[in-house]
Amino acid sequence: MIEEPPTLQGSDSRFPRSEPQASGDVHRSRSRATGDKGKTQQRILDAAAGLFSARGYDGASIAAIASRAGVSRSAVFWHFGDKSSLFRETFRRMLVPFVEEVARSLEDADPSQRLIQLFGVYERFVTEQRPAIQAIVRWVIESETMRESLREPIFVLHDQFARDVREALLPLYDEPDEAEATAMGIVSMLHGNLLLAILDPDPRKDRIRRAGLRRVVERVLEPSDRGSK
Repeated sequence: MIEEPPTLQGSDSRFPRSEPQASGDVHRSRSRATGDKGKTQQRILDAAAGLFSARGYDGASIAAIASRAGVSRSAVFWHFGDKSSLFRETFRRMLVPFVEEVARSLEDADPSQRLIQLFGVYERFVTEQRPAIQAIVRWVIESETMRESLREPIFVLHDQFARDVREALLPLYDEPDEAEATAMGIVSMLHGNLLLAILDPDPRKDRIRRAGLRRVVERVLEPSDRGSK
């Protein structure tokens, strides 16, 4: 993030001094400034998300993003530094609801319910964000620049979700390695079904695949499938 320029200092008569503000006034002024900054950033991010999805990275110019957000090009650079940083922040913000909902699902004390909830969080997210996810897949396939830009955040998210699933499974298995292998299998099937849904969006087939995945999870949770437990 680019730092704000320093305020003018000194006693230059061309810049009349303002009267000192009371501490409460200063606090309210700073709060308003922070709020305005956040709103401007959100407008830019919303505009960037729409244009990146529709046009891809190379086709979405800073000028077009600024125009859609109702700000100047310099404001975009001021808040995000450059186009690559804006793209990464747009992608990160898109994932925030998923990350937050995963965290809430892990608060459930029942291990079997944690796994079911994680499964549900994943399904809801990929359903609600289908257009954006389709755009991401297209970027990764078509653009080496985007592939390199998204590689790290995608794998960080994947690894964290796999760890969360593993943690949900640990109380159900005697060996941690079994929980880890099962978690990786479940996550891999979820990712695979996501790609199949993009390549073959037939609603009936999608429902069947999801039902099959749910049945796999149910089988994992059955005591008879966990050895001595």
